[in-house]
Amino acid sequence: APLYVLDEDRVRANCQRYVQAMQAYLPAGSRPLFAGKALCFKGLYPVLEEEGMEADVVSPGEIYTALAGGFPPEKLYFHGNNKTDEDIQFALSSGVGCFIVDNPLELRRLDHYAGTMGKRQRVLLRVTPGIDPHTLQAINTGRIDCQFGVPIETGQAERFVAEALTLEHLEVEGFHSHIGSQIFEAAPFCDAVDILLDFAQGIREKLGFTARV
Repeated sequence: APLYVLDEDRVRANCQRYVQAMQAYLPAGSRPLFAGKALCFKGLYPVLEEEGMEADVVSPGEIYTALAGGFPPEKLYFHGNNKTDEDIQFALSSGVGCFIVDNPLELRRLDHYAGTMGKRQRVLLRVTPGIDPHTLQAINTGRIDCQFGVPIETGQAERFVAEALTLEHLEVEGFHSHIGSQIFEAAPFCDAVDILLDFAQGIREKLGFTARV
């Protein structure tokens, strides 16, 4: 079997770099999340918690592994554009802190299952800013026809938010967006932020909802 050796001090230093930068330069309450898809094993999660990180998970397996490592479920953020009913129920029963809801079908299923369990689930709504970040098309998740999230430009994202705000068992905290991987310039991220801020302002004016995240 292969052997992977990690330098724990280096992992901790990397965590501290993100935590300290966010404390110094971003609004109070900003926090970095570790992506479980990068490396997911039990021994890593106590280190992440000790260093003040929260974590992204994309499957029941990643949720199980994080919890088996003693990571607090309320600090987990559950992503994915194809969550099954079983995935949703497992995450709810595990006490996952926040769902990143990818589409209207997931929104309705999550509200249904949260209701059957007597929960009110925190959610972020994934919207697509419709920009091209000049990365490989296979990992470009910002364009309007991407398979992830709901596009802003077509008006679908506004309808997505409006529906979410009517659902009894969901607590909408704000919006999520991801424009791709292996992006080596700052401009696409700045463009995405501008689009998201304009969108959030429009939602506040039209629907009376102020995003917290």
